[in-house]
Amino acid sequence: MLRAFARRFLHNAPVEQPSAPVEQPSLAPELRRLDKDLRVVIAELQELRREHHGRLLQYHHQLGRLTRVIEERLGHDETSSELSGRTIPQEADDDGLLEWGVIGEAHPDPNGREWKRLEACPGCGHAEFTIVNPWNKFILTEKAPDDTSAAYYYSLCHACGVLFAARRPTGARYTFMLTHFGEVTAKRGGGAEIANRVLNPYPLKEADRAELRRLAEPGIYVSDHRGLRNKDYLLPLLRDRLESSVHVEILGALLQPRQARVLEIRSRSGAILEGLRRAWDARVFAMPIWESQQFILREILDIPTSELIDFEHFVIPFEEKFDLIVCNHMLSHSLNPAAFLAEVGRCLAPGGHIYLHGEPHDTEYLDGNQSMFATLNPLHMQAFDQPSLMRLLDANGFSTVFVKTRNLQHLLLAQATGTARTISPMTDRERETRLTRYHTAFHRAILGVNGEMRVRVAAHWSDAVAGAVASGVAQYDERGQVRLVAR
Repeated sequence: MLRAFARRFLHNAPVEQPSAPVEQPSLAPELRRLDKDLRVVIAELQELRREHHGRLLQYHHQLGRLTRVIEERLGHDETSSELSGRTIPQEADDDGLLEWGVIGEAHPDPNGREWKRLEACPGCGHAEFTIVNPWNKFILTEKAPDDTSAAYYYSLCHACGVLFAARRPTGARYTFMLTHFGEVTAKRGGGAEIANRVLNPYPLKEADRAELRRLAEPGIYVSDHRGLRNKDYLLPLLRDRLESSVHVEILGALLQPRQARVLEIRSRSGAILEGLRRAWDARVFAMPIWESQQFILREILDIPTSELIDFEHFVIPFEEKFDLIVCNHMLSHSLNPAAFLAEVGRCLAPGGHIYLHGEPHDTEYLDGNQSMFATLNPLHMQAFDQPSLMRLLDANGFSTVFVKTRNLQHLLLAQATGTARTISPMTDRERETRLTRYHTAFHRAILGVNGEMRVRVAAHWSDAVAGAVASGVAQYDERGQVRLVAR
């Protein structure tokens, strides 16, 4: 009976039709809102992470600095330090590559063969040294001869303490840099035009010679009451006379070079030679590096002059020996300082003297605000402090008679001994102190690099921040920003 009822129910039951779909509300607006909120949260987390990372770096750096102060027992109050106005990021962007523009139309060494890599100090011959700065000034400039020209690997000799470029240009590459002196040294904007006619490094035209003759007519000691404008006479000659009087005084007082034979290597304007000739009746000779100086020395001052200096194959062409050889800013530029000093010694009479001036003291960037990169232009092959300069001379047969630092430059008078000597090298403490000062100067130079140039030094940036804070050349301000300390 139940089966019959079920058959009748199923047979008479209405067929159930599928119901129409219920329209659901769209989730797109809600998803967009959630996506926006998620992006905000992610951005806030990233910012919080950066801030947290920055604070950890700050505390780490300050802890390192405090540890250094305690270890060295400095105990001075840093709150009084004057900080630079420019803030320094804790990290530098290392994305991308900043290429150099090209100096000149065509580089003479396209295959990069005219480089010399030194395996020992070029001054004393010691084989142990430490690289303290890989770059010269090209790391800061928009242009360079090529993209390998910035790498000099400046190194500190463990024996004499001289800083030297362990990689240096030779041959046509070096000649090219001298030919493009203004652009290479990047002074006063790095242009090819030189305003100072006495320091014009470019070949003279006949019009240039005529102009120099006209400007020399009023003489050197032109008084202001004559009403001449600075551009109407050779003002640099007067400036050099006034500045060089200190050298004439030193040499006159210590040597009394009456009728002495005197040679000046890289004479600018003949000011020292003219002073010694006038005061001591010295017989004077000159070796210039530019045609402009050669012309002034020969035609205006009547000083016998050699051909232009060959830095790579340096030779003194005069036959007679000299009692005194004056050298203006030569050791810093010398490609082979030991050979240079040997040639100077060869041309000195027994007991003769060498007088160095114009050699920069490296305290300019070790203790001052100057950047080591900016100071070491691509024609600077060596740098010295006072002890290292004296050791270099001693190693090459010269005994120091008088040495002073004036206007961040060395003044040194030494007597030829005739034989090179084995020097007493720096002590371990002296070497470590000097290396530490150079590492600190390197960190300061890194942090001094601005703007788009930072990408070239980005790999060293974080270490430079840590090292600069630890050594005290940089500090955090009250807002947690890093700033250099003004010296």
